[in-house]
Formats: sequence, structure tokens, C-alpha cells
Amino acid sequence: MAFDAIADIVDLERYPLDRADGPAVAALLADGQARLGRDALYTLPGFVRPEAAAWMAAEIEQRIPWACRLEAVRTMYADDGKAYPPDHPRRRTHYSRYYQVLNHHIPNNSPLRRLYSWEPLREFLRRLMGYETFYRSECPHLALTSKVAIEGDTDNWHFDGNDVVFSVLLREPEDGGLFEYVPNLRTDEDENYEGVAAAFDGRHPGVRSARLKVGDLNVFQGNHTLHRVTPVKGAAKRIVGLFSYDHEPGTTFGEDYITTLRAQTPGVQPLAPRAA
Repeated sequence: MAFDAIADIVDLERYPLDRADGPAVAALLADGQARLGRDALYTLPGFVRPEAAAWMAAEIEQRIPWACRLEAVRTMYADDGKAYPPDHPRRRTHYSRYYQVLNHHIPNNSPLRRLYSWEPLREFLRRLMGYETFYRSECPHLALTSKVAIEGDTDNWHFDGNDVVFSVLLREPEDGGLFEYVPNLRTDEDENYEGVAAAFDGRHPGVRSARLKVGDLNVFQGNHTLHRVTPVKGAAKRIVGLFSYDHEPGTTFGEDYITTLRAQTPGVQPLAPRAA
């Protein structure tokens, strides 16, 4: 199956985004906005059909040899924290490691790209977030990407630099790879360092854990919500597709970040080609 039709990719019976003015979409929007306000996370279970998700995951896996490999010990803030006391949360470092397949390595005819380019999805997400304008990124590196985690890989505690992240889980690991988060831990006015330190130490009562499933579309507001992906266990890789949008047309990502990505070590040895 080539997944040329969006109905082969998306469960349109459950999520009829192509009928934007219908009551089903109105109900999805109302539910999503309520959940984002309360939990900072809105999941549409089984949005992508299982067979389509499996195809996308295999396609991404083939491209690991060209992926960036991140292995870094870093603070979760933009600065190194050296202006703060030694025990301050801004000084705490966390280890992260994973592969990232960049936009220009994902084929133009990929079903993952077809989903990202599907106009009803963009419009649904725009309405969900209440934005007046909402454009797909035009970044050749990060408009559409995938993160791949092998055994031991983790994306450790951090806040996101952007307001919201849109993702689709394409493959689950055998164990681990849990999405853990503390909703709305900080605000623009209050960094809540005490709460951040409590989460780091494993004593924050508000830490939640989500076992995301293959095919789930996830909308997550991570700029104020501390979160991480726990280490992956077992031979199965954790593979997630990431979609980037912006309020302005023609946006790309910062050159410093792109340079850092491109400097990463290439991935593992090539896998055997996947049969069509």
C-alpha cells in the first residue's frame, strides 16, 4: 500500500477533519481546548491508522544512517547557570541522547509528509490553538522531523522553547520511553524553581506519566510544562514524528541550532532497504 489517499493514513471515521464544520470536529475542538487548559496535553488516540504508522516507522528507521545523533549533558535552560548557586535548578545538568532524522531526509512522497501537508490537519490545529494565522514551517531541516530512541536513549527534563509541539507516535518501545510531565509548572512571571527542583529529585506530587500509543496524535504545550521521555528499554526503537508550524509564513529555525545539529555524528550502519 502506497498510502496515497489520506483516508489510508488517518481514521477519518473517528476524526473527520475533512468535514471541518461538522459536529464531530466541534466536539473534538471543545474537548481539546479543555484538556490543554487543564493538562497541557491533548491526545487523539489512534489518529493515524496502525498500518500507516508501521510504514512511516520503517521508512524513518531506514534513514537513521543519515540522522543527527545527540548525546549531551546540559542544563534545561538556555544559559549554563553559572551565575546561580551550585545547588540551584539552573545549574542541574541532565543527560539526553537520541537520533533525529531531519526534514530533508524524509522523502517528498512519504505518508508522514503527506499527513503533515494535509490542509485539514493544519486548519484543525489552528482552530484548536485559537490562532488567527498558522503556517507550516519552511525550514529545510526542522519543518518535519522524527526522533528515534534506541535502548538507553532518553530526552531528559526540559521546557520547550516554543509554545506547542505536535507529534505522532509511530513505534513504541518494549519498555520505558514513558512521557512524564508536570503541567503548568511555571508561568511567564514565576519560574517556580522550588517545584522544578522537586521534580528533578522525584518528589513532586504533580508528576504525571503517559504511555502514548502508536498512531496517537499529541498536542503538547511544553513551554510552561516540565517534561521528559524516560530511558527506552529493549530492542524496539521509540519513533515519533514531529510537525513544526508558526504564526508567520516562511519561518525557519535558528542557524546556531542547525549548525549544532549538522555537527552531530552520523548514525548507525545502513539497514537493508525496505520492500515496497
